[in-house]
Amino acid sequence: MDTRDLVTRLAGSPLRAERNAITRRLNRALVLGFVGSAILLVLLYGVRSDMPWLILTAMFWLRLAFPLAIVVTSMSLAARLGRPGARIREAWLAVALPLAAMLCAAAGVLLAAPPGYRLQLMLGTTWHVTTGNIVVLSLPPLAAIMQAMRGLAPTRLRLAGAGAGVLAGAQGTLVYSLYTPEMSVPFWAVWHGLALAITAALGAALARAWLRW
Repeated sequence: MDTRDLVTRLAGSPLRAERNAITRRLNRALVLGFVGSAILLVLLYGVRSDMPWLILTAMFWLRLAFPLAIVVTSMSLAARLGRPGARIREAWLAVALPLAAMLCAAAGVLLAAPPGYRLQLMLGTTWHVTTGNIVVLSLPPLAAIMQAMRGLAPTRLRLAGAGAGVLAGAQGTLVYSLYTPEMSVPFWAVWHGLALAITAALGAALARAWLRW
């Protein structure tokens, strides 16, 4: 078969792109990531015995709201980064809004607290393990999301890896929020925010090797 015959056949029977293929692919990765993080949480840390009481408190749901908002906004960002030439500025701004809201809330709590109590609000009792725990729980979703994005067509590899890292970090934070005893907004802003930065950097570092196509 020569080139002209090949072009004629391809033009005569074009392949139809699957509708919402990117969204479905990322949704599957999202589910796999959550399942992997949840299993890892149970294996490494167990299940809290006070969970039935905890879910009745407002602070528990507020703690979940932050990473959930990042998951929703970073899903849109990941979908855009998987398409060549898609605009991503608005998607990055959407991801930044929950982060900015958390930082503003943390600043308000610290300003309202007595000066001698502010450091304790930021350190809590688990500051030395929280960020590392979240990063560990973010590894299954990071692998799932990076593999999903590899099957798309990312051209800005480091940005795509960073976006995947933010999404994975938000998933890890959401799952870890089911376990952690910390209820301080400044604590979440510092240590949960640091975990997101680390997973974003990890995704960007792995991007060239993992996402090249």
